[in-house]
Order: sequence, then C-alpha cells, then structure tokens
Amino acid sequence: MEGEVGARGQAFAQVLLQNETELNALLTGLSRTADAEVNARIAGNAANLLNFSIFNRDGQEVFTPRSTQNEWLLRERPGGTATGVTLSQSTVGRPSPWIATEGLDGPQPTAIVPLDRGNERIGFLSVSPDMAQSRQNLSDMLRWMAWIVASAAVGAVGVPAGLIWARRHRTQLANERIRFLADFDPLTQLLNRQRMQKDVDRILATSRATRERMALWAINLEGLSGINSSLGQEVGDELLRVVADRIGQVMAKTDLFGRMGAGDFRLLHRSMTGPNATLDLVRAIRQQMEQPVEIGGHSIVPRVFIGIALAPEHGRSFFELARHSDLALTVCKDTKTAFHTIFEPWMDTEATRRRQIEQDMRTALKTGRFELFYQPIVAASSGTPKGFEALIRLPDSQGGYISPAEFLPIAEARDLIKPISDWVIDESIRQVALWPEHLYVSINLSPAQFRDDDLFEIVKAALDRHGVDGHRLQIEVVETLLLERSDAVLGQLRQLKQLGVSIAMDDFGTGYSSLGYLWRFPFDTVKIDQSFMVAFDAGEANVRQILETIVALAHNLGMRVTTEGVETQEQARLLAELDCDTLQGFYFSRPKPAQAIDFGSHSPSATPAIRAA
Repeated sequence: MEGEVGARGQAFAQVLLQNETELNALLTGLSRTADAEVNARIAGNAANLLNFSIFNRDGQEVFTPRSTQNEWLLRERPGGTATGVTLSQSTVGRPSPWIATEGLDGPQPTAIVPLDRGNERIGFLSVSPDMAQSRQNLSDMLRWMAWIVASAAVGAVGVPAGLIWARRHRTQLANERIRFLADFDPLTQLLNRQRMQKDVDRILATSRATRERMALWAINLEGLSGINSSLGQEVGDELLRVVADRIGQVMAKTDLFGRMGAGDFRLLHRSMTGPNATLDLVRAIRQQMEQPVEIGGHSIVPRVFIGIALAPEHGRSFFELARHSDLALTVCKDTKTAFHTIFEPWMDTEATRRRQIEQDMRTALKTGRFELFYQPIVAASSGTPKGFEALIRLPDSQGGYISPAEFLPIAEARDLIKPISDWVIDESIRQVALWPEHLYVSINLSPAQFRDDDLFEIVKAALDRHGVDGHRLQIEVVETLLLERSDAVLGQLRQLKQLGVSIAMDDFGTGYSSLGYLWRFPFDTVKIDQSFMVAFDAGEANVRQILETIVALAHNLGMRVTTEGVETQEQARLLAELDCDTLQGFYFSRPKPAQAIDFGSHSPSATPAIRAA
C-alpha cells in the first residue's frame, strides 16, 4: 500500500511539472486563470485522486480543489493556520529526493513529494489517491488465498506470486493512466497543449526540407462559460466533446488536433493540396457547427471562431504560429463579421497597442489615473441642468486620451471591467456629494458589474461612505444586459431601487424587445438613443411621430424621458415641443472634467455660441 501511494504521488507530480505554465500560475498567482484551476481538477479526477494540494516553496498551500485539510501536515504547528494548510519546517527543509506517506491505515492515505525543476525547489505536492479499489482487490486476494490454503497446501506456494502480480498490475494501470494524462486531454481524448506543441514543432522541422505548406488554427468555442453557469458543467463538457468530434470528422487523418484548455483548440492543417484547401475545411467545419446539439433537453447551436496562421509565411515554429493565429482569432472575435480570419502583419502592431493599453489600464487602476468627465442632462423646457452623466477617460502618454470605444472592449476581454466599474461608482458618488443638492449623477454599468451579484453592496457602501442619498444616483442599463441574465439583473435593480437609486433604460429603441421590459420592471427613465436625432436630421419619414409615441408611452407608464445626441437647436426645440423631459448632447456641452462643469442654464432658444467647442 505504501509503495503504491508514493508511486502515484510521484507520478502526478511529474504530470504537473510537465505543464510548466499552468503550474507556475498556480504557484505564484501570476496570470492565474480559471482554466489552470479547472485543468488541475480534471487531471486530479482523471488520476483517481480523492484530493490534492499544491504548496509553494515556503510550504504555504496555494491550491487545492476541495476544502479538506490534511491535519497531519500541521503536526509542528499546534495552533494551525487561518489561511490554509502549512507544511512543517522539517518537511520544507528536507533535501530531495524523498516521498513521505501518512494515514495508510485510514480512509484517506496521503503522500507528499517535493516539486523540483532541475536543481531548484519550486514547491510541494500532497496527494490522497482513491485506494478503495486497491483495498477491495487486496481483500479479494486474501479471501482467494484462504480458499487456496484450505483446498491444498501446494496452493500456498502460488499466493505470494499472485499478490505481487496483482500489485504490479494495479501500479501498471495507474502509471499508464498518468502517462496518458501527460499527453492527452482527459475530457475530449485530444492531444493536450504540451503534446501538441511537441508534435507541431517536430513536423515543422521536417517541413523545411519537404517544403510542405501547413496552417495552424486557433479555434474558440464561444459562450462556453455562460453555458456552464446557466445549464451546468456537464452540459458544457458534453458540448466540448461534440465539437471536438465534429471537427475530427472533417479534418484529414494527417492533421493534428488538440485541446488547449476551456473552449480553446488547436488544429494543424497539413493536407493543403490546393489554394482553396483552407477555405474548404473552414466550410466543412462551419456546416458541422450549424447543426444543433441536443444535450439534457437543451438545443444548442455551437458557435466557433477561427484564427489561422500559415506556415512558413507567418512563422516556422509552434510559438510563432500560435501567437499569430491567436491574434487572428482575437480580430475574428472582436469584429464578429466572419467565421474565420487569416493572420495579417498589421494585427501584430494592433496586438502591441492592445497590450500597451491593457498595461495603461492596470497602471491607472493602481495609481488612480482614470478620470471622469461629465456631460449635463438638462431640462428640455429651460435648459437647466438636472444632472450629469459620468463618462470615463483614460489618459495616454502624449497628454491626450484613449477613446473609451478602444479601451473598454480590451477591459472586457482582460477581466478589468469590474474593478474599473467599481472605481466609477465610487468616484462619481464622491463627486456628486460636492455638487448642489438638487443635482444627480448618472453612470453606465457593464454587464460584468452584475455577474457577482454584489452590486447592491458596492453601491450602498459608496453611498454611505460619501454621505449621499440614493435619489442622487441614476444607473443606466442597456437592453442586451437584460437579455443575457434577465431575472438576475432585474433582481439586483430592484434592490437598488430600495436605496432610492433611479434606473434608466439606455439606448431605447435600438433593440427588439425594449417595450417588453417596460412593464416587467418599473424603470424611472427611458433614454432615447441618439440614432433618432441622426435620422431626424437625415429627413427620415415618421421620426417625429415615433418620438412622440415613445414620449407619450413612457409618460403613461410614469417614466421620464431623456433624449441623447442632441446637437442642434432645431432638435432641441422639437423635443421640447414633444414634452420630452430632459436632453443631452453636444448642443449643450461636451463632456468636461469636474472642475470645468458649468451649473448654469443652457436654454434651447439660446444662440449656438453657448455650445462647447
């Protein structure tokens, strides 16, 4: 038993050490993603472990898939620890190589081994393999031995050999499974990241002599996290298996196909026999993806995006081709206008700029370099400011500003939008506390702000911290947010209304179901999208009648109406005639920093000279 527990611990340690990037992420916390944690759990389950823990070089536990604690590891720390399991100093300082086992007679035997990379100690691993089957096999073997001894004395000679054979067989099966995990993804049975890179580099090396043309594809299954959270992990796992199987059906036998993690795949397309080979395979995959998948009573149409880098044009190594195919995939996902995108050199420059903007945003969050500009929302009848909309700005290194249209999508993609939105909430409430009591501040919130179900607590804490009443805050939401998580979002908005916060539906009139939400949730304000003003100036038919209908409908439902994008005196006068409550746009003022705000009246009948340049 002791030998098997130790062997499985050492074998699993080798699996982790071979996945260098993900192990480093778990040990240091840098670039740590949900994928690294999920992959570690999958590997542990596939290796038939009850539990395992990863410790840093100081013996502090940094990751375990379950909350179970191995108390024996604390034997030199009688007081325990409040932050997680800690290895004893004698264990941390013990020179390699060694394997320690404990609890062999208990329900969960444990082995702990050092994690060494070369001559450097990078951490420790404890594993608790599931030994139930081994114990059952041993019990069966002992019963068989008793029967043999009772039947014939000569049978006793074969018993020790039988025990040794059974133990070796179990160890062999466990080692074979661990070797499989070292090269393959346990969920889809595809090549894993390490094996895919190794095989692609080997093939690319020979292609220099054979002049074989190839392409490395980056394939992403869109919306997997949403499926996992709404329909369950089992549905997401089955969808991954179906997508992998469908792609496998149309690719050539000589192509390589692997899963990199979560919804990300790599395909090495080798059978490029003609100029249309890439497009032909793209069409075949697209046809496969258009067929719905029935899983657990749910009908799902998989959606994938593909980025393609050609060899040797775009690189001669896995690293180069993977980076360029990822760039093409990013463009494909950002534009959402095509099923696939082939890498082009300009994408490299764009990626460099995106990385710089990401770094600028991280620095701005740490140092407070983000700024809020404010645009007045004025009474349509008098031009008197009723409130201001807060609009975020990111300074660049040249004394200007990076457009929100450019940096906000990057913030969404890099999971920075939540901390940015938290800062906007606090800063805008801090600012409105300095204004005259009758003014309010209006802020737009990203869908990410609603995902953790903590928006109520964040807003309430900011209001309390700055001594501001809830009625001085307006929160704007767009229809797409309601479409994604309608019940969860509406529930949080109802909580905010209990604080006195007013809720506005932004960009009204641009979606398909806007009217449906007006009676599902008591919005305080409807904000008519600026596209109506563009249509009005273009002479589009019936714009006035549509605006008049929206205003009347909102008023009949007890809601106020704000129109965005007002840029001319004619537009302002029309909206005042239609009894629109408030107006917002360049005609009254461009967004300005707080210190430049003008609280004076901006009458629609005034001359254009009052408008901000």
